Amino acid sequence: MNKPKNPILKKGFEFFIFMKNTYLAWDRNDPFAKSAIIAYYTLFSLPSLLMIVTSIASAFVGTKAVQGRIHDEIARFISPQVAVSIEEMIGNVTLQDDNWITLIISIAALIYGATGVFFQMKKTMNTIWNVTEKNQNFKRMLINRAIAFGMVLVLGFMLLVAFVVTILLNLLTDYLAQFAPVITVIFADALRFLISFIFIASLFAAIFKILPDVKMGYKTTVLGASITAILFLIGESLLGYYFSSSNPASVYGGAASIVLMLLWVNYTCLILFFGAEITVQYALVKKHKIVPSKHAEFAHTEETKALREKQKQLDADKKKAIELATNPEEPKDPNS
Repeated sequence: MNKPKNPILKKGFEFFIFMKNTYLAWDRNDPFAKSAIIAYYTLFSLPSLLMIVTSIASAFVGTKAVQGRIHDEIARFISPQVAVSIEEMIGNVTLQDDNWITLIISIAALIYGATGVFFQMKKTMNTIWNVTEKNQNFKRMLINRAIAFGMVLVLGFMLLVAFVVTILLNLLTDYLAQFAPVITVIFADALRFLISFIFIASLFAAIFKILPDVKMGYKTTVLGASITAILFLIGESLLGYYFSSSNPASVYGGAASIVLMLLWVNYTCLILFFGAEITVQYALVKKHKIVPSKHAEFAHTEETKALREKQKQLDADKKKAIELATNPEEPKDPNS
């Protein structure tokens, strides 16, 4: 297909090719199956994850304030029904401290459960970036769990920062409302949207920077995270409208909250993976240098090694077959 000569049409054509390649790469990595896997792990990881995140932020601003913030955000993005259910989940997560052995086991189980989502997300990010770990042993598994736990700590810190910024914003709007109430409302809404965008983009940037076993520049990371955050906010608005207007989980009765949460995580992961693919394609188009970390290699390297080993085996089998075919026939026993 020939490129148009008109500059505007040329840019439009290049953008179309870019999005086409992004979609094909996204679809090739089977995002629906991977999103379903992460949604499944989220169901079991969420109570532990939110308990740890809440504990981190609560050390500075109080438990009730943090839980209220989490409740409001979940109610805004998913539904009030799901927010209440998740709040009850957090309250039901406890540590058994009958003795120190039980306490250690409880803490280990809590951390293991909380890191499950990011552990699986790391695998998916490696697939998107076309890298694989060199040595998948027990030691490497522990390191991956530690990286996933680092993401949990990052999430707790970001929640704390968002909470403090929200308090400062409320104080500022209360003061400005005394002089210009109408303008203050518009200003506050715009500022809240900007804060939400920065918070979500920062979370995606942390995911893109920490989880994949690749080394990429901050420019690529920030741009990819920003585009993903825009897609996320648009997608969440559409999902919120869809959930409120059609109530797709109503047929599940008492399990409606769980189904809604699974649907939300599933759709959100599809958006996240598409944003990650955009980041990959942008790096390819701009020829940004992306190299695997010292613990990983490009997936095609591993595939090439496997093909070489297979070829060696085929050559050995072929050689053995030729030797057997060219061996002189054994003399017949005259007594037989």
